[in-house]
Amino acid sequence: MTNLANPPRVLVIVLNWNGSDDTLACLESLAATDYPAADVMVIDNGSRESVVPAVRARFPQVACVELPQNLGYAGGNNVGLRHALSAGYAFAYVLNNDTMVTPTALSAAVAAADEPRVAAVGGKVQAADDPARLWMTYGSVNYRQSLIALAGWGEPDNGQYDVRRDVEWVPGCSMLLARAALEDVGLFDEHFFAYHEDVDWCTSARERGWRIVYAPEAVVWHRGNRTLGGAVYTSPRKYLSARSTILFARKHASLAQKLKLALAIVLTLPFVFVRRLVTGEAAGVVLKVRGWLDGLRDRDPPFEALGLR
Repeated sequence: MTNLANPPRVLVIVLNWNGSDDTLACLESLAATDYPAADVMVIDNGSRESVVPAVRARFPQVACVELPQNLGYAGGNNVGLRHALSAGYAFAYVLNNDTMVTPTALSAAVAAADEPRVAAVGGKVQAADDPARLWMTYGSVNYRQSLIALAGWGEPDNGQYDVRRDVEWVPGCSMLLARAALEDVGLFDEHFFAYHEDVDWCTSARERGWRIVYAPEAVVWHRGNRTLGGAVYTSPRKYLSARSTILFARKHASLAQKLKLALAIVLTLPFVFVRRLVTGEAAGVVLKVRGWLDGLRDRDPPFEALGLR
C-alpha cells in the first residue's frame, strides 16, 4: 500500500520540441498538483529555439536538459527515464508538453498503481478546448490499416469511461510508469522514433505478465498532435505512424495478424488515395506508403527531408 506519510517519489518528464508556449502552460498546470513528492524535468529535444531559458526564468525548481538534436519521442523521453532510474524514483510520469494536468491527476495515477504487477497507468484524456469532450481514454490493437483502436476518441464525456479497468495500452501523452516494470521491460524502443512506442511498451509489458491500468480519475487535458502537424494529412505524422505500424507488427504480430494488417492496407489504400486526391491531400498518402515501405525495409526516417532535424 502507498505510504501517505512518505509518498513514493515521482519524476515528471515533459519533452519539448518547438513547443515552448505549450510547455510553459503544462508546467503551470503541474505547479498546482496536489501530489507532494513530484519533481519535474523538462527535456528540450533539439528545438530550433530552446525552451530552457524560459523554463529556468519562470520555474527555477524544474530540472532542464538540452539535447543537441531531435531524438524523437522515445529517445527524448528515455533521457528522463534513465535519470529516474539512476536517481531512485519509484515512478516516472511521461507527459506530453501539449497537455495540462488537473491538480489531482498525478495523485490518482499513483493510487491506481498501488496494486500488484501494475506497469503503467493512464488517465482520462479530455480535449483541452472542450473538456466535456474526450480526446481518448485507452486503446487496443486491431491490426487494421492504422493498427490501433482508440476508446472514446472525440466522444462527449458522459461518464461512459468512468470505471477503472485493465486495458491493452494507454497513451503516452499521460503515462505513469513503475520503476520495477521499467527495470524488467526496458525503456521505450528508440527504433520507433515517434508514434506507437507507447503501444509497443505496453504490449511488451503485458507479454511479460505486467498490467496496464486505465484510471479515469486521473484527468488531463490535451491539445493533441500539435508537434507534428495535428490533423494535417500531409504532415510527417502520416509517414511516422505508418512506419511505426509496420515496426510494431514485425515485433509483436503473429503470422495471422500480419496477414490481416497487410490485407487491410491493400484493400483500403485505393479508396484512401482517391478520397485524399479529391481533397488535395494525395501527398499524405504517398508519405504513408513510404512509411510502410521503410518499416518493411527497417530504414530510419529521412529526418532532414521531413523537417525532424
